[in-house]
Amino acid sequence: MSTCLVIDDDTFDRHMIKRCVGRARPNLRLYECATLTKARRFLDHGSADLILIDNRMPDGLGTEFAQELRSNSRMADSVICIVTGDDVRTLDSDIAALSKERLSTQSIWDMVSRFLKEREILRTTEKAQRVTDFGNPLGESLSPGMGRMLRTLRMARARVARRDPQMAIDELDKLEEMLLAMSEVVSAGTVTPIAPEPLS
Repeated sequence: MSTCLVIDDDTFDRHMIKRCVGRARPNLRLYECATLTKARRFLDHGSADLILIDNRMPDGLGTEFAQELRSNSRMADSVICIVTGDDVRTLDSDIAALSKERLSTQSIWDMVSRFLKEREILRTTEKAQRVTDFGNPLGESLSPGMGRMLRTLRMARARVARRDPQMAIDELDKLEEMLLAMSEVVSAGTVTPIAPEPLS
């Protein structure tokens, strides 16, 4: 049975979000936490398929907690989304976000569907597999910051590949080449640079 964890310090908002989520999935198991500390404790001993996090929590930012969860391999298949009263356009575009003011059952499950489609693209298509696998040996020699940039770049390319805007893909190709050129300096010649394979 699928599970959902709602993390919000406001009791009313937690109930509102749980109602939105559960309305279309009556068999979904729903859990809630009022702090990030309690959420960490919950996830240390369990897991959730869908994690909805308020951004402004009393013990930290939901966006930072979402990044922390995404770096955990156990959470690789979890859908993680910020549900906030803030303007979602000001948040890190690498994390899914929904506005509390416009929150609905439809918006939540549309977001889940987008995540599942993107994950399928990343895992099953030959093109996406090249994107995912490309530079893995090199990535081990990069600084954490550069490694994250490269992973973010591959995720961005997989996302835009669904609509295939050629200009965007070309720009991402250029950015990837620049990152790889920089990596030659970081690795100090210890790793042979891998030339990017054309993806289009």
